[in-house]
Amino acid sequence: MPWVLGGCGCLTLIVIICVVLVVMLNRAKNRVSEFKQDFKSALESIDQTPSVAPRSTPSSRNDRSTSRSGSETYVNMKDSLPASLQPNFVAFSFEYPKSFNLQPQSDVNFVKVEKYTAAGKGNTSENFAVGYAWFDPPNAQSDALYDKLLDQLAQQLSGVFHNYKELRRTPVTVDGIASRAALFQADFNDAAKTMIYGKTIVVHPQGKKNGVTILMLGTSLGRDVKSADDLGTKGDTADILRSFKFL
Repeated sequence: MPWVLGGCGCLTLIVIICVVLVVMLNRAKNRVSEFKQDFKSALESIDQTPSVAPRSTPSSRNDRSTSRSGSETYVNMKDSLPASLQPNFVAFSFEYPKSFNLQPQSDVNFVKVEKYTAAGKGNTSENFAVGYAWFDPPNAQSDALYDKLLDQLAQQLSGVFHNYKELRRTPVTVDGIASRAALFQADFNDAAKTMIYGKTIVVHPQGKKNGVTILMLGTSLGRDVKSADDLGTKGDTADILRSFKFL
């Protein structure tokens, strides 16, 4: 009899464990779903917030043509932009891998390309976006001015991402032009501690009124980006940034 009772007790324990595992699995699925929605909402918030200084994120189809094997070329063309963006037009091009998807045109930024994780659309691994920045007078070019614009971008981003933290600022070169970048990280308030890594770069071609802001993002959902330092220096975003040219 004791053996029978003990067996029933074990069976009951097994049932309880199974129920707990099912509940935990459902909660995990809900957290993943909430994470996807939060990240999508955060990116949309950046895209839809107009700014008189730099902006950075989604946009235009403009001219897309096939270049070297495995990549495509984006060319920013004024006539293809919405009327709201045409006064801020900057001519540039870059190549991006076919693993990235060109995102729908927005009214406030030139272009964004995005790579998804193996889980598919809605699960961002990395993205690369180009917006605009105003420089007045056109020959103004200094770290102090770059820092002022980076401050404005940081203020926008800190209002979007949870636990936003700027890590440091550093000089960078884009298409041979001395520029300045801010590295940051953030997270989503989820049990998985999903991280977001980012880098914003302000670039001003000398003598031109308009420059660009480049925003690169990566998440710990992807395999290639492990820190903000990796963006623009390793993997796909490094190749995209190296191919960026003013026209």
